[in-house]
Amino acid sequence: MRRRFALVFNATAGVALPRLLDGVLGALRARNADVFQVPARSAEEAADRVRELAQRHVCDAVIAAGGDGTFRAVATGAAGTQLPVGVIPIGTGNVLANEIGLRRRAGEVADVLLSDTAVDVRGGLVNGAPFFLMLGAGFDARVVAKLSYRTKRAFGRGAYVYPVLKTLAEGPRRFDVELDGRRFEASWTILSFASRYASVFELAPDAGLGRDRLMAVVMEAGTRLETAANLISLAFGWIARPETRPKGVHVLPVNTARIGYLTTTPVEIDGDEAGGSPVEVNAAGKPVRLLVPNRYVADLTKRHANRLAYES
Repeated sequence: MRRRFALVFNATAGVALPRLLDGVLGALRARNADVFQVPARSAEEAADRVRELAQRHVCDAVIAAGGDGTFRAVATGAAGTQLPVGVIPIGTGNVLANEIGLRRRAGEVADVLLSDTAVDVRGGLVNGAPFFLMLGAGFDARVVAKLSYRTKRAFGRGAYVYPVLKTLAEGPRRFDVELDGRRFEASWTILSFASRYASVFELAPDAGLGRDRLMAVVMEAGTRLETAANLISLAFGWIARPETRPKGVHVLPVNTARIGYLTTTPVEIDGDEAGGSPVEVNAAGKPVRLLVPNRYVADLTKRHANRLAYES
């Protein structure tokens, strides 16, 4: 069992689920685990602190306490090392926790941190900077730019309704996308290591953390009606299946992507604004050892077996 943990958190951000954090820390200490805190005031500082922890070998695992942005910062520091990374999902966005099936129960989170499996999760690079979950360009990045953090804290997913409707009303704005040399004109592109979009909507069954496969979803919608149809298809999981996928939507594995070199478009990473294009994405980033529930490993194995059977 892992016994000594470094808890990394954003010292400038609030805690969305303080009871969960207190409960997990209490459960760890009740089982004789030692937890020391590592506050960081920026993603860069968090990554640097984690690199130092990995070099000094002073803990059995590092815990990212927060949302997906906190995980990305911690994982950036731990990538390429043997230091495992666990999560306490207390942020406003917890796509990672939902993707691996980590329920927000203090005892369960503590069990995963103490004794469940570490799987190697390969990340990607965006203009040389690591990411491990998802990148969006175009429509959803425009939505994120309109989102109020305070409203998101108060209303959760409900905070997206107005920005989505406003962006839809503005109409699509197309930009250039190149995937492994194949060119598209798109109004929305998603590159994802996760199998679900926003942790809820089935997006790319061939993806999944630990499968080392970056999937691209390219939507060529050129009208408001086509964009609305794509949103509905995403909500009902139709994009994930070839037989129900709308015309003008492409889902394919990708190793390298170039986005917005001719026409500038906004970009988001894991639900956070990430500036604008041009961006170059490479799927071959350094892996991070991620602590996941044992049932997630069983699910990965089952999905891999099903895929092999389907392909044969």
